[in-house]
Amino acid sequence: MKKRFIFCLIEDKKAMLSFTTGATQTMFRPDNGTLHFCGFQVLAPQIFWSPAHCPPVARTAMLDGWQARLKGLLEEKPLTFAPCELFDLSFQGVHVVAEGEGERESQPYGLTTGHHLGKPLPPDNQITAQSTVESSANADCRK
Repeated sequence: MKKRFIFCLIEDKKAMLSFTTGATQTMFRPDNGTLHFCGFQVLAPQIFWSPAHCPPVARTAMLDGWQARLKGLLEEKPLTFAPCELFDLSFQGVHVVAEGEGERESQPYGLTTGHHLGKPLPPDNQITAQSTVESSANADCRK
């Protein structure tokens, strides 16, 4: 099941979304992992929060920031996701295994929206990449 939706053409490629919203950031919460599940290294999205309600100078600054980001895109660190090793991937359903729960006890945050283990989610975990230390703790669940 770990390799079910991995295709050679997209495996280990970087993916990112760029979009605008019709509301402020607090009205949107993180979604989880569709691009990662397909094998992409998912980069932090480029989100332009409510540009229609910003003055022209702010919209220009948004576009200038986007242009600057695009120049270094291939060097960006991908977002991190809960490693597959923490889950029972049997056909009985995907749930966190006991070892995974034990491993996460000392961590301040839960894994994902669906697997929070009674803890808060990492702030903006699907909007910004974590530090190198946090990233190295997460194994690649697709291998």
